[in-house]
Amino acid sequence: MSLKPISLHNTLTRKVEPVEPLAPGVVTMYTCGPTVYNFAHIGNLRTFLFQDLLKRTFLAAGYQVRHCMNITDVEDKIIRDSQKGLAPDAGNEARHAAMAELTALYTQAFLDDLGALRVIPPTYTPRATAYIPQMIALIRSLEERGLAYVRDGSVYYRIAGLPHYGCLAHLDREGMKAGTSVDADEYERDAVQDFVLWKAAKEGEPWWQSPWGPGRPGWHIECSAMGIELLGPRVDIHSGGVDLVFPHHENEIAQSEGSLGHRWVNTWVHGEFLLVENEKMSKSLGNFYTLRDLVAKGYDPATFRFTIQSNHYRKVLNFSFEGLKGAENALRRIRQFRKRMEGDGAQAGQGAMKEALDPVARVAQAREGFWAGMADDLNAPEALAALFTLITDINAQDDRVALTREERDAVLAFLDETNAVFACWPHEEEASLDAEVEALIERRRAAKAAKDWAESDRVRDQLKGMGILLEDRKDGTVGWRKA
Repeated sequence: MSLKPISLHNTLTRKVEPVEPLAPGVVTMYTCGPTVYNFAHIGNLRTFLFQDLLKRTFLAAGYQVRHCMNITDVEDKIIRDSQKGLAPDAGNEARHAAMAELTALYTQAFLDDLGALRVIPPTYTPRATAYIPQMIALIRSLEERGLAYVRDGSVYYRIAGLPHYGCLAHLDREGMKAGTSVDADEYERDAVQDFVLWKAAKEGEPWWQSPWGPGRPGWHIECSAMGIELLGPRVDIHSGGVDLVFPHHENEIAQSEGSLGHRWVNTWVHGEFLLVENEKMSKSLGNFYTLRDLVAKGYDPATFRFTIQSNHYRKVLNFSFEGLKGAENALRRIRQFRKRMEGDGAQAGQGAMKEALDPVARVAQAREGFWAGMADDLNAPEALAALFTLITDINAQDDRVALTREERDAVLAFLDETNAVFACWPHEEEASLDAEVEALIERRRAAKAAKDWAESDRVRDQLKGMGILLEDRKDGTVGWRKA
């Protein structure tokens, strides 16, 4: 299979540019994962769905993808929420246990959401707390290069030492308010300050031992350490929401390139915000939704997936239930068309058509239009327009001149190709198999949690008999594939 060229808008250059992988045919991609202190809301999920569309596009275009998505399981908000019920004199071990309990709960909830949305699991899903030694080593390398300094047990990045600091966010450093140092993980764009790499331990917080004394990592250093460790010193694509451009991704560049001495990421890709009924989500406004809320209202997660992915990732998306219903209708149209093409055509060909088309040639034209859209900065609306126009044309033809089995199969092959990208209109038997397999995996997970090893083994053997091989991952998730 020849590789299809894909171009993306690079936040670093503000241009749409061809992606040229460092290793031919293999794309390395780092995506910032969730901070697991609560359930992900639909605005968070828009980012992960855009990243899945990005990944699936490269896969369908013939590339291999090595994808790393971190789980942030130590951070200011996590510590705030996990330590509330502990006694003031609780020991460090108890504090770590409380934090791990909270993050395990919301990590699993997040992974369940991704599963329901048919998001392809990453190649690597590292937890920040498992990479503390790599973070310490990275900070020490910055010290050696004169880019980090210690103050009261905390370590800060000296941004004056990196001439190109601000390159991603296109900051005007001359016009910014300069400060000395900042401990907060998030701060305003006009406050260009030395940021914290390692935070000295505070009373009531969990800590790790380090060369600078007990403490914990700053938020920004986590992604740099995990990305370099798992994907190497150069990465093709790094993505996230636009809210991460500054300070998070700007600081990742400073840390990584300050240590490596060369460019770390070639293409930075950012997805826009999601509004609800033209307003920012807020619990006080009653417009704050999780995927569970949408399911409780009767919506299929695939409908939400299509709502998100049928819009361009770089445009602000106004979510509404009217729009969700529109996506539901659009999906129904595609799925009904698929069923029609899977049929034998017995009800088709009820008349004559003056300008009959060649269905195979028409599919080739639609394929060209679909890939022209997806290859141009993931222009999903343009790509889907090619699909819907094909549906109109083929339905009109089949109404009058029944398609042959060969022609129907050519249409179905294209629907499979497009479904590999959007994951919303699979063959029904495949969709049924997916649901059955996931239910059995959940049964096995429950058996393992209950230490019912006999039941766990029985379910695994049942799946094996169905031709399904399980893959237990280090992060606790389970993947599967057909034997």
